Amino acid sequence: MLDFITETNDVWQNMRSCGRPLVLYGMGNGADAILDRMSAEGLTAAALFASDEFVRGQSFRGFTVEHYADIKARLGDFAVVIAFASELPEVLARFKALAAEHIVFAPHLPLYAGSEAVDSAWLAKYAGRLQNVYDKLADDESRRVFANVLNYKLSGKPQYLWQCESDRRDDLQQLFAFADDESYLDLGAYDGDTVQEFLALTGGKYARITAVEADRRNYRKLCAKTEGLDNLRTVEAAVWNEDTVLEFSDSGGRQSTLINAHKRQVQALKMDSFLGDEPVTYIKMDVEGAEKQALLGLKEHILRDKPKMFIAAYHYDNDFFELPELIWQLRPDYKIYLRKHPYVPAWEMNFMVL
Repeated sequence: MLDFITETNDVWQNMRSCGRPLVLYGMGNGADAILDRMSAEGLTAAALFASDEFVRGQSFRGFTVEHYADIKARLGDFAVVIAFASELPEVLARFKALAAEHIVFAPHLPLYAGSEAVDSAWLAKYAGRLQNVYDKLADDESRRVFANVLNYKLSGKPQYLWQCESDRRDDLQQLFAFADDESYLDLGAYDGDTVQEFLALTGGKYARITAVEADRRNYRKLCAKTEGLDNLRTVEAAVWNEDTVLEFSDSGGRQSTLINAHKRQVQALKMDSFLGDEPVTYIKMDVEGAEKQALLGLKEHILRDKPKMFIAAYHYDNDFFELPELIWQLRPDYKIYLRKHPYVPAWEMNFMVL
């Protein structure tokens, strides 16, 4: 079982045995979390650098923030530990350039404190469920992505991600067929970027768009970006499996969340109740860890309409098997594809359901 898992050591064991000084690349929350975990694992960083444009002679956690070139001149060979997340092409190119010269690790840590994370014990605990989902995925590429992502999460080697990346727009166009009368439900609409994506995919032809966003600042941006569009409804709310009020943490970015949130209360909607008899043909769902609840809140529309769905697969490691299991429980006839779009660490993984 799980013959597709080829790595045996976790990232901390790999860092311990690499035989080189460990140098962090990046500052901020990611670096804080990695330094804390390294300390718990008995690992010590030798230095820390940032991209040249961010070096101002500052310090971080007792390290002087240096230029890469200065550390290279001083230490020679070393292992780079990527300590921040990015999808920017120029930053991803830097990561790959570093990997051409050094051993590079990009440790995978849970997005939410207290949630389960991939390690050898996790793989053993969920082996049967992981194998079942792997076997039922719709194509070989999905299985390759599934295997690569799990090997990455265990080992911390970003090469596994780079070997299975694909272009998001290409995947949407190749796997989904968009008609002129789509009824689009955008859950976690952010600043309107995915509404614009939908318009590009459909050539601006559609029946209705409903865009739901809970973050106040993002919602204002969403309304500004979509102003003037016909048959479009924006909704300032979270999504859940019942109509209720929940605690929510605004960040003004992509990581606004209901998880471990204590900033303010927001209205949360069960979309089956909100939409009523309105049909839905396409759903994009990126709701920062509330995907299972959102799916349950759409059970009636999923059963009736069988919409195609584009669902974030990276907020919890257990989403890798729990989300497909839930989708198949609702409709066993769904085909589920998995695609990884450019991002380090393993964010921007999406289930494409049709």
